[in-house]
Amino acid sequence: MKNYITRLRTNSRPWQICFWWVFRLLMVYALVKGFLKVPFDITDPLQVGANLAGMFAWEIFQAMPEKSFFRHIPSYVQVASVVGLFLASFGGKFMNFYYDIAWWDSALHLIGGASGVFIGYELVCAMQKRDKKPSTVPLILLASIGFSFLVSTAWELFEFTFDQIACMGGGMGDAQHWSFELAKGTAKEATLINPIYPDRWAIMDTMGDIVLNTIGATLAYVALKIFPYKHKGKCDLNKLYSQQSAQEKETVKK
Repeated sequence: MKNYITRLRTNSRPWQICFWWVFRLLMVYALVKGFLKVPFDITDPLQVGANLAGMFAWEIFQAMPEKSFFRHIPSYVQVASVVGLFLASFGGKFMNFYYDIAWWDSALHLIGGASGVFIGYELVCAMQKRDKKPSTVPLILLASIGFSFLVSTAWELFEFTFDQIACMGGGMGDAQHWSFELAKGTAKEATLINPIYPDRWAIMDTMGDIVLNTIGATLAYVALKIFPYKHKGKCDLNKLYSQQSAQEKETVKK
């Protein structure tokens, strides 16, 4: 345990820890309020609680064996993920911004698609650090944008599954925003793509999310292609591990 605490302090900065806990405490507040809400809706604390648990991902990764590439993910990745989870859960669900602010959901999906590429990029870099082997930038970018699409699809599947379970339990989960009647008269009524017919509102909302995820992922892909950090200049992992590999070969020859 002592080594684990030391590792957390060494691999993160004090301001990052404070930053995480400000958002976590606000999420705890939202979680408690969700249980006290009248009438009670189990979907509120469930969604907030799940996203609150996600805010501890980096600390969980640091408890894994060193051979796991998750252990090599930098702490600043959690800074970005904590903000995203907070905006989606506290802002979108608890504060009801999904229905009160027309562009809220659209902005989160656009940012989410870009964040998926960024996180995928960091995952591949973490694998490089673990294996200490170079990898071509085009391959890293392909893996990164593929990861973004995987996460975006997984999120849509999660929303679908969440609503199915909530409905089976007698509730009315609306993570997928499937009901036009719930959106009618609110800012959420307007979708990215005009549904033409109200019966197509739900599918248009989902497809709009997918389009925004794709746009965000594409923009992030282009940005990383122009500036592939950790693979350029003094911080070039490929150059570092190529040199190490060459030195190891020379040592073996001797």
